[in-house]
Amino acid sequence: MRIVKLHILLIIVLLSQALMADEDISFTGIAKQTVEIGERFQVVYEVNAEGRNFISPSFGNLQVLSGPNTSTSSSVQYINGNMTQSYTMTYTFVVQAVQEGDVTISPASVTVNGKKYNSNPVKIKVVKSSAAQQGTNRSSDQSGSSEGVLQDDDVYIKAFLDNNSPYLGEQIIITYKIYTKVPITNLGMQKSPSYPGFWSKNLMEDNSKFRQSTQVINGEEYIVADIAKYALFPQKSGELTIESVEMECNAQLRVQSSKRRSNDPFESFFNDPFFNRNVKNVKTTLTSKPIKINVKPLPQQGKPESFKGAVGEFTFKSEIDKKDLSANDALTLNVSISGRGNIELITSPEIHFPSDFETYEPKIKSNIQSSLSGISGSKIFEYLAIPRASGDFKIDPVKFSYFNPKEAKYYSFSSGELQVSVEKGDSNSGGITYSSSAQEDIRFIGRDIHHIKTGSFELKEKGRFLFASATYYIVIVLPVLLLILIVLWWKRQEKRKSNVGLMKTRKANKIARERLKKAEKLKKANDEKAFYDEIAQALWGYIADKFNIKKSNLSIDKVKESLQAKNVAVEVIDSFINTLNNIDFARFAPGDSGGKMENVYNEAIDAIMQAEKQLK
Repeated sequence: MRIVKLHILLIIVLLSQALMADEDISFTGIAKQTVEIGERFQVVYEVNAEGRNFISPSFGNLQVLSGPNTSTSSSVQYINGNMTQSYTMTYTFVVQAVQEGDVTISPASVTVNGKKYNSNPVKIKVVKSSAAQQGTNRSSDQSGSSEGVLQDDDVYIKAFLDNNSPYLGEQIIITYKIYTKVPITNLGMQKSPSYPGFWSKNLMEDNSKFRQSTQVINGEEYIVADIAKYALFPQKSGELTIESVEMECNAQLRVQSSKRRSNDPFESFFNDPFFNRNVKNVKTTLTSKPIKINVKPLPQQGKPESFKGAVGEFTFKSEIDKKDLSANDALTLNVSISGRGNIELITSPEIHFPSDFETYEPKIKSNIQSSLSGISGSKIFEYLAIPRASGDFKIDPVKFSYFNPKEAKYYSFSSGELQVSVEKGDSNSGGITYSSSAQEDIRFIGRDIHHIKTGSFELKEKGRFLFASATYYIVIVLPVLLLILIVLWWKRQEKRKSNVGLMKTRKANKIARERLKKAEKLKKANDEKAFYDEIAQALWGYIADKFNIKKSNLSIDKVKESLQAKNVAVEVIDSFINTLNNIDFARFAPGDSGGKMENVYNEAIDAIMQAEKQLK
C-alpha cells in the first residue's frame, strides 16, 4: 500500500508541474490608452516563451505603418545560489491614429509547444490633436499634418506574354514588370508563380540585380524593372490560365511636418528630410492579373513516324567512331541534337542495332543555356554497342523529327544506313553463333543458352563414398571454423561499440543524412525557421561527430582547423564554411523563400558529400 501511495503522489506532482507549465505561459498586448489623431505609437505583444505561427490582430480604424517586427530577449539570474531564467519574444507594430473615437484591437494569437494562446484585446481612445483644439484661426502651415496616401497607380506589377496562342510544346516567355513612381524597399515574393499545365524554367535565377528603365505613362514618369521571367512550355492543348502572383514591398511616401518651423538652427537641421523625419513606409501587396491563353494542338497532317514531341528549331548530327572492328570490341554511335525550344524534354532517339550486338542504355550529355531570350542548348546521346559475332552488319538509319511552330511545319533528319564490318577476334570463341536447319537460332553470348557439350568427360569410379574422404573432413571442420570467425567478429563489434568516439565518427554521415531528410520535409512544408535550424544542425553535427568535438566548442575556426588536420582540399573546406555562413545569411535575405531554401539545401548536401569523400 505504501508503494501505491508513493506512485499516486508522484503522478499528482507531475500533473501539477505540467499544469503549472501551461499556466506560466502569458501572452499579452500592450499599447497607450489615449492617443491623438495623427499620432504614431507602438502596439506590442509579448509572450514569455518561444512562439510560432503568430497571427496578427485586426486594428480597426488604425493604420498599420510597419510590423510585426520580432525580437527576443533572455536573462539568467543567480540569487542565493538559485538560478532563475526568463525568455521573452516580442512582436511590435507601429500604427497611426487617423480617426477620432474608441478603437478595440482584437486579440492576436501565437502557438507555443503546439498549443494556441490568445492575447487580451487592446482598447485605445483616439482624441483630437492638441493643435486642433487650440482653434481654427491658424494658418494652413500650422494646423495638423498632411499625410501622404498610397494610390493604386503609384506602384503595381504587370505580366507580359510574348505569345497568347502557342502550339503544344512551343516555348513562350512570360515577364513580370514592376512600375513605380515612389521609392520602394523590401520587395519580396508572397505567392510564387504557378503554372498548371506548363513545364517552366526560371530565366532570372542567376540575376542578382533588376534591370531598370524609365517610361512615361499618361504623362507621368515611372521606373520600370523586370522582376521575374520564365520560359513556359504548354503540356496540353486548349484554354490554360496563368495564375496571378503576389508580391509585398514597403513604399516610401513623403509627408508634411505638422510642427511650426523653429528658429533654432539645430532643430531645423534634424527636421531635414535627409533624416527620414518627413518619410513614412507603407506596406502594400501587389498582385498581377491572371492571363488566359489558347494552346493549339500540333497538326496531324504531315506528322512523321519518328516525331517524339520536339518543338522548336533544331539541328541534327550523328556519327560512329569506327566501322571496322573485331568481335567483342566496342563501338560508339553519337547522336547530337542542338537548337532552341523544348530541348530539355527531348528523349533519346530509337536505334535498332543487329541482334548480334550487345547494347546499353545511352549516356546523355546536356549543355543547356538559360538566357533572358529563352532556353537553348544541345544534347548528345552516346550509344555503346559490342558485336559478339563476326560478319558484315547494317545499322538502321537514325531518324529525328521536330515541329517548327514559326513555320507550322514538320522537319525530319536521317543518318542513312550504317555499314559495320566485324572481324573474328581473339576472344570470339565465347561468342559463337549457331544455326539449325529447323529455322531455330541458338546464340551464345556468354550468358545465354549453352550448346550441347562435346568431348571427354570426367568419370567417377563406382563404389566411392563420402565418408573418410577429403570432402567429409572439410564438411566437419568448416562449421567449427565458421563459429570461431563469428565469435571473433562479435567481439570486435562489441569493442567498437564501447568506443563512443569511434562510433560517432562512423555514424556522422548517417546522422547528417537523416537530418537532411527532415530538412527536406520542412522545406516542402515551407517552415523556413525550422528548415534552417535543421540544416545548421546537420552541418555542425556532422563536424562534431566526425571529429568527436563537443558542440559547445564548435566554431568556424575549429571547423577549418579540424578539416585541415585531415588534409582536406582547400576548396572543399571553403565550400563547407561558405555553406555555414550562407545558412545565417539566407534567414534574413529578402526574396523568394522557397528558392533560398532550395539553394541552401543543395549546398549543404554537396558540402557534406565532398567532405565525406575527402575524409574516407
